[in-house]
Amino acid sequence: MKLLRQLDRVAAALLGAPLLLFGVAKVGAVEAGKPSKTSVLVMAARAIGARDPDPTVRNPDWLAEHLLGPEERALIPDNYALLALDQDYREAMKDPRTRGLVLTMTVRTKFNDEHLLQAVGEGALQVVNLGAGFDSRAYRFRQALRNVKVFEVDYGPTQEYKRHRVQEVLGPPPPNVRYVPIDFTREQLADVLGRAGYRTDLRTFFLWEGVTQYIPEEAVLETLRFVAGNSASGSAVVFDYSTRSRLEELPKVSEAERTLQAMVRAWGEPWIFGIPEGTTASFVKNAGLDLVENLPVHGPESVTRYLTRKDRSRMGDLPWPLPSPELGEGRYTYYCARATVRVREGSQSR
Repeated sequence: MKLLRQLDRVAAALLGAPLLLFGVAKVGAVEAGKPSKTSVLVMAARAIGARDPDPTVRNPDWLAEHLLGPEERALIPDNYALLALDQDYREAMKDPRTRGLVLTMTVRTKFNDEHLLQAVGEGALQVVNLGAGFDSRAYRFRQALRNVKVFEVDYGPTQEYKRHRVQEVLGPPPPNVRYVPIDFTREQLADVLGRAGYRTDLRTFFLWEGVTQYIPEEAVLETLRFVAGNSASGSAVVFDYSTRSRLEELPKVSEAERTLQAMVRAWGEPWIFGIPEGTTASFVKNAGLDLVENLPVHGPESVTRYLTRKDRSRMGDLPWPLPSPELGEGRYTYYCARATVRVREGSQSR
């Protein structure tokens, strides 16, 4: 039941399902059957990042701008990221709000893309996208995923919206994609995945992007426990998360960050969860997983890895709207993580 409620919140946060959390309707957050405003904001940031002339630092989600049509843009027409879509790229990136969001989404997109392809290269035969929303990886990586079953899990009406939009822009989905609608009032994730052909004995890659900050701690743990208990040894999950200090010490972070958090609260999509700093390994261990990578999105490693141009100049050398010095040097507030399912004695992963 907890997982069922949590997935309802996941789908709602990403693409506009009715927001039902622990049986209480959250009124006014999104319009029924419409994308959520935060999902449109993030898609706009990916679309802007995909315009960078240098492919080494470009956001690889070249489909974002195509999926972001007039109906989606009309949900937040006066937002800075939407207005930036109508500007020259270099001009748009002068706004610290736009720049910070674009760079953050570029790092997150590249991190998740990298680990998806790594998992498939290492033998993952299934990909489960929890709260798939407008995710385009099944289409961008059509060739790499051709021998992998891809399960996109979402609230039924939400998924229909996405399917209709994808059909308009891209045509029919690849044959290996399984859309898995779920009725959160009556169905369990294990049941709907099983009916769609999911196998618990196969190595699987779980993608859980842009969700944990919107849901309670127990819901986060419940999802990670599902991954640990319903996939073969060596399976992996990637997810992003905020630190608790980002939420508790908001007055100390940048003005751009305060503006962002005020905006999402006004949209009815506040950030409510963060992992205490320095405890991520133990947090996922409590769910039966092992942490193998924990990347600070705004740290120097992210800049070197994902935001360094061909000429060795660094996008991250531009001023980011990062936490102010009051938070302390070397403290980061937003991470991308990868955790794996432990090898079980006597088990085999295929």
